[in-house]
Amino acid sequence: MKACEIFHVPYKKTYRWKWRHTATDGRTLVESDESYALYYECFSAAREAGYEPRKQAATPAEHG
Repeated sequence: MKACEIFHVPYKKTYRWKWRHTATDGRTLVESDESYALYYECFSAAREAGYEPRKQAATPAEHG
């Protein structure tokens, strides 16, 4: 499976999730057409499309 990342996109007054596969230079090669209300729905959709979501690095705020 090729690696992909999951990211949030603005949606009305909240956000939704999408996945994308990028080249080593950062260009987006493939991106989900659909956005997902729940993270795990996006994760599952990426896997169904043949991509493996990468583990997200924790942000400084998450380290406390």
